[in-house]
Amino acid sequence: MNRQGVFSESAPRLYTIAPGANFLGALAATLADEFSLKKHPDALADALIYVPNRRSARALAAALHTAAGGAAIIAPEIRALGDLETDEPPTGAEEAVARLGPALDPARRLGALAALCRKFLERINGHAPPSSALAAAQELIRLLDQSALAGGVDWSDLPNLADGSELAAHWQDSAEFLKIVSIHWPEWLKAQGVMEPFERRLAVAEAIATSWTSTPPTAPVLIAGSTGATPASRSLMAAAAKLPLGRIVFPGLDRDATPDAWTAISQSSGHPQFAFVRTLASLGVASGDVEVWPSAKESARAEARRQWVNEALAPAAETADWLERLGQLAGDRAPSAFATDALAGLSILDAEDEADESRLAALMLRETLETPGATAALVTPDPSLARRVTALLHRWDVAVAPSGGEPLLRAPAGSLVGLVLQWLTDPADPVSIAALAKHSLVAEKERIGALERIALRGPRRWERLEELRTVVLSPPGEHQRRSAEDVDAAVALIDRLTDVARTADGLASAKIPEMLAKICAGLLEALNALVHGDALWAGEDGAATAGVLEALIEIAQHLGEGTVSDVVDLYERLAGAALVSTRSSHPRLSIWGPLEARLQSADRIILAGLNEDVWPNLPPPDGFLPRRFRDALGLPEPEERLGLAAHDFAQLACAPDVTLLYSKRRDDGPAVASRWVWRLKTLAEGALSQSGAEDALAPPPHCDPRRWVDALTQSPEAKPARHAEPRPKPPRSARPDRLSVTRIDTLQRDPYAIYAEKILGLSALDPLGAPVDARAFGTATHKALETLEDETEDQTADRLLLLVEIELKKAGVPDAELRSTRAARRETCTWYVGWRDERSASLSGKPKLETSGTCEIALSEGPFVLSAKADRIEQKKDGSLAILDFKTGQPPSDKQIATGLSQQMPLQALIAARGGFAGLPASPVSELGYLSFRARHEWRVVGNSEKSPFADKTPTDMAAAADAGIERLIRAYQSESQAYLSAPRVQFVTYDYGYNRLARRAEWAGETSDD
Repeated sequence: MNRQGVFSESAPRLYTIAPGANFLGALAATLADEFSLKKHPDALADALIYVPNRRSARALAAALHTAAGGAAIIAPEIRALGDLETDEPPTGAEEAVARLGPALDPARRLGALAALCRKFLERINGHAPPSSALAAAQELIRLLDQSALAGGVDWSDLPNLADGSELAAHWQDSAEFLKIVSIHWPEWLKAQGVMEPFERRLAVAEAIATSWTSTPPTAPVLIAGSTGATPASRSLMAAAAKLPLGRIVFPGLDRDATPDAWTAISQSSGHPQFAFVRTLASLGVASGDVEVWPSAKESARAEARRQWVNEALAPAAETADWLERLGQLAGDRAPSAFATDALAGLSILDAEDEADESRLAALMLRETLETPGATAALVTPDPSLARRVTALLHRWDVAVAPSGGEPLLRAPAGSLVGLVLQWLTDPADPVSIAALAKHSLVAEKERIGALERIALRGPRRWERLEELRTVVLSPPGEHQRRSAEDVDAAVALIDRLTDVARTADGLASAKIPEMLAKICAGLLEALNALVHGDALWAGEDGAATAGVLEALIEIAQHLGEGTVSDVVDLYERLAGAALVSTRSSHPRLSIWGPLEARLQSADRIILAGLNEDVWPNLPPPDGFLPRRFRDALGLPEPEERLGLAAHDFAQLACAPDVTLLYSKRRDDGPAVASRWVWRLKTLAEGALSQSGAEDALAPPPHCDPRRWVDALTQSPEAKPARHAEPRPKPPRSARPDRLSVTRIDTLQRDPYAIYAEKILGLSALDPLGAPVDARAFGTATHKALETLEDETEDQTADRLLLLVEIELKKAGVPDAELRSTRAARRETCTWYVGWRDERSASLSGKPKLETSGTCEIALSEGPFVLSAKADRIEQKKDGSLAILDFKTGQPPSDKQIATGLSQQMPLQALIAARGGFAGLPASPVSELGYLSFRARHEWRVVGNSEKSPFADKTPTDMAAAADAGIERLIRAYQSESQAYLSAPRVQFVTYDYGYNRLARRAEWAGETSDD
């Protein structure tokens, strides 16, 4: 059958479709036209088409359906070049491929290499955690893949590369390690009868090429959209170019480059066209031998854009005559007119930071929906930026998920497995318990709420789950509120977690004698006990999680013994690199990575993340080989990856409507725009001047996303009567008629805290598993001192030290901290016992500790009750009382007491004078003092200093002043006109009482450290 067009006998075999064009649409249009798909829907049924990846394969099938007028067709066989080693071979090549060994499974490959690395590291260092071996294995895999992409490397000269160089001594260690690659790994592969993935990919390509040579296919064979960057793709191209119906369609090959330009490109591995240098050489053709695909003709404006981008990204050696080149490209036009045509539809925006960049991108996507049928795509290699844009679009009920997927550790199933593993390292850890029980697949929210309220918040006071159960069942503290229902729910959750932890007892030990594979089996039992039904394994994230666990089991078989932490590290390393496929539910908007964007098109293209080390992402340093050694071995230059990234950028930057976004700041530091952006802007400034370039590269005024962002972020005008500061004025009936002396101090320093606590009934929550704070130290010390006074036999310093440490341990202080501070604590206990024995001579009877007392303040509105709990009250032989307050922190100064901000002690003296303390008659107070029970121990009597404001006053005077002051203060707050302000005299507030966020101080007072 005589064919016309691209499949005629005289037609060229090599074609290109210009960048910026709808590659797959143009490819499908020509195929549908030449094979009359509308009339003959099976005309391409026997054809074979290779495209770069599976996404482009799906998109090509859809494009063929569209090109056929939407009619049902029998699609051709469309394969992905990236799956050559795993796909079934095409018809006619089965026998040749069958003779090849199987490709090595990725998990088995990683595990076997990690085992070899671990043996080497243990021989050198004596110990190597599995995570270190895994990291080294991943570096070796990167090296092996690079070797395969170079067409193979001869490692035999490896030990001799550094002879005579300054790196010789260091190199011997690396050369010894790299024997894993040069000797041990090939031996292992041969013994197992398997092949390296890239090695098998090349072998499959060569086998297919051989079969095509011996038995040429009678149906069309196309290789479309590939630059030929890999040996396998070049091998297939060489064979396809010789077939009667074989055709190759390149993406964005520069046909206009001169021979001198190609020479310069061949010496610049970071150039967008660099991959074509090797491909054209392997095919034995020049760029001029490549024709334009029939249905991909360029408009004058598209041609100008392509030439502009090519010139902007030219090798450095070719940029010296940029202006002369612009004149040549402009032809009869002025260079400025050529620049204006080339830059039409191209905008460059600089965002303030990543948040601003994501807002700009999201608004541009959202605005696209205002045009019926219009499509838009965001392309970025930055996954965090993609997630930000997804979240912003979700606010407007627009569902667009990044096509590259989300990290498995963020997906429900993947995160749950990670949480369980982390929890099993310490089953009684409060943070791990709360995170696990609140997971969406576990659904223990009611029970965990009860357990949180009772025990998990605040310092940890247990080591094992059994001890946590005891804490929950113990009598509540003075200020704790718990119901029987809460206790039952908390105990039920603890019992369930205890049963789950038992199913994986092998994980709970410090050293695991079994293989990590058996540990994974225990993990599966734990998961099945926590999650009912198949909810864990349902959906794509469940399948991906199962795959990671299977890989973990495979790797574990090679690594042997390990600890629980090793399991966590291994899982997080594997799951951290895994992505869960999430297909966007929106038909007109997309978020792609650069790889997913290949051969794709949309009406509006947004390229974001265009900062150096983001896009392009600079190649990481080689962990084993210096640059000159890589060259000597024939490994590809690291910059070749930059060349592929530059080709992706050039393809997308030629789109008719494209916006380039970059941030001026990233990660709270200055950021540099991508080298490609700089080149485009520099070339524009050379042709149009700086101001002219800014105007040409700015978006149209009616479609400027910066104006939209300003409109969204501009604060509305505050109403004249509006106060940002809270000024609650509750009714008299809601105001408290009872406060302790410590809360009186709070009322003066931060009235809003009293409002929130006493009127709203809110109490500040401690963090989960919080470190032991000053309150816990104080409570433990008070309890120990009280216990010492109750004992009659042993009241020595050693006994007090033991009592203090017992109480501190109950409060949650770790043993290591107790041991490290024991010497200072022993000195304080010795000092206290000596002070106590010396003081007892002036007392009549035993002092009273932790004594409660009250008194009434008579007001016209009704009595107000003042309460207190005195740490220590002593009865002196003259009948007076001494009131002492124990402090584990800094006690208030006499000046603070005199200003009325710290009235705890004078108010206790007032209560004592009125006989308010239980078991004590009304008596005058002759002494008020603070005993600092800390490393810098001190006994200080209030007013016992010539510089003290109370130098000429007695405690009775202080109590009288406090009596008058407390009456004025209470009367003021009994009035409904008095507002409960948030820290009105902030200079006197030494810490947050727990309600600053509720009062939103950060918003109206400019305070940020309210944690």
